[in-house]
Amino acid sequence: MPALHQLSSHSVTKIYPFYSIPCSTSRQNLPISPRTFSHRIYSSSSRHSSLASVAPLEAILFDIDGTLCDSDPMHYYAFREMLQEIGFHGGEPISEEFFIKSISGKHNEELIQVLLPDWDLEKARIFMEDKEAMFRRLASEQIEPVTGLDQLCKWINHLGIRRAAVTNAPRPNAELLISKLGLEDFFEIFIIGSEHGRAKPFPDPYLKALQLLGVSSDQTFVFEDSVSGIKAGVAAGMPVVGLSTRNPEKLLSEAGAVMVVKDFADSKLWLELEDLMKKKEAVKATT
Repeated sequence: MPALHQLSSHSVTKIYPFYSIPCSTSRQNLPISPRTFSHRIYSSSSRHSSLASVAPLEAILFDIDGTLCDSDPMHYYAFREMLQEIGFHGGEPISEEFFIKSISGKHNEELIQVLLPDWDLEKARIFMEDKEAMFRRLASEQIEPVTGLDQLCKWINHLGIRRAAVTNAPRPNAELLISKLGLEDFFEIFIIGSEHGRAKPFPDPYLKALQLLGVSSDQTFVFEDSVSGIKAGVAAGMPVVGLSTRNPEKLLSEAGAVMVVKDFADSKLWLELEDLMKKKEAVKATT
């Protein structure tokens, strides 16, 4: 088996859904496209509202991984393969549940403490860099936007709403995803959590985005898909809309999301956005 850092850019071409990556599958033989991933639809809760505290809406902040695109299956596959190679958990492949609970949304320095606490720090960082390189090979061919993203971006552009991308992802990952999604010119501000104090779940990255945009937390809300991201947005004083692209609605609500939607085309989201626009127009009419 090749060393982790020697994997070629063609080592992986297709990946399996979360529940069906067989342990014996070689990296050269991955026959499924991301369109066939097992996509869980969690029923929307009936909890009443949501974005009423935003007055008037001036900015929207977006996480990247799992929010703009359904990238978790690629992260999961890369971690599963590489952790199994080093004999993590006795060589048993990690489960989706373990990935959601212990890995999803965390930054790499934190994951070193979770996954490789006994490793030399430099060796552990190399392992994480190799994992990210494997993820980028997958994402460069298979990443797709979350449903409704294009419609939402056009709506934001039309209304002149400020926007920023705020992520725990390493810069090379984040830049690749933004490029593949065609959003290089959409975001005004691009925040890498580890480059601005403490990463999520601390509020620092979101506070920095507010500062650079020159907007206040009561005029802004956040889109997030992970527990750590939701906690960061809430700690920064903003309501957070959770996206259940892969994580259960209950988990996101318990983390503090004011509402959970399945994607950007969710009718529940657009009802809230219409209400925000009515409120903004009412404020304009009185000034």
